[in-house]
Amino acid sequence: MNQPVLFYHLVTLFMTSPITHLWTRLSSEKWEDVWIERLRFAGEQSLVIKKFPASRSIRLDIYTDGVTAKKLRSAFGGSTRPFDATGWQPPASKIHDPLRIAGELRIYRDKKLFNKERSLGKGNALLIPSGMAFGTGDHATTARCLQLLVEAAAPLNKIDKPLSLLDLGCGSGILALAAEALGAKKILGVDFDTACVRIAKENAALNELSRSRFQKADVLRWHPPGSKEAWDIVTANLYSTILTAASAMIVEAIKPGGVLILSGILAVEEEAILKTFSALGLHHQKTLKRGKWAAVMMEKKRL
Repeated sequence: MNQPVLFYHLVTLFMTSPITHLWTRLSSEKWEDVWIERLRFAGEQSLVIKKFPASRSIRLDIYTDGVTAKKLRSAFGGSTRPFDATGWQPPASKIHDPLRIAGELRIYRDKKLFNKERSLGKGNALLIPSGMAFGTGDHATTARCLQLLVEAAAPLNKIDKPLSLLDLGCGSGILALAAEALGAKKILGVDFDTACVRIAKENAALNELSRSRFQKADVLRWHPPGSKEAWDIVTANLYSTILTAASAMIVEAIKPGGVLILSGILAVEEEAILKTFSALGLHHQKTLKRGKWAAVMMEKKRL
């Protein structure tokens, strides 16, 4: 068996609980940055990602307490074992607040800094603590979705009717809550993961945003409620395989003249995704890329 030879990426948060356990699991290398964001919740501890020579696999190691290790194993699989932290010290934190989006949004993870700046009345700010739900804005897919959302919301907000948004695979609720902060009046986020729905609701309460609703649903089986229910903006930060399988439902949920924002797409998959949704009547407006990821904005033809 190959031995890890490189500490490829290290993410740390401030430590408040004793480190007594090590949680470990293997994953495909291409999902590395997804894990970096999703595992921030284990926080207050450290995530080490190790690469193997001549392999496309990575090993995720989190040095944590027993309770968190159990939660990690329950949520994401893998294995846990006791760890002797004597003499072990985590590196300094590399997290910086806030994340600024297109000059219109600021995303905070630190509650004290968020409360301080919000008290000064500084525009649209959101508090999205690191959690088990994907979506703090750090990952390229979420950040590019937020940027496209700002662009899409500006012209639609000028229309007399209230702006509406449907977020498929809502994770932490960040896109739905960002839409509400930008002026949307009707917002629904759905996710297959019960924990994500709970966390999204908690984040709505943290930000004192009451218009955003969240519910558990499988996007491969779910349909918008009511035959006439449609949305000005639909966001879907999901794997390409899910986007393709749910494409007909996704397009059905968009109002004529409405906007679709897709992410979770590898850059090499962009052409296939555009072909799928173009065949269903959508027009490609813009693609934003960062690293190996792409986010796409498309428009549904008006009647």
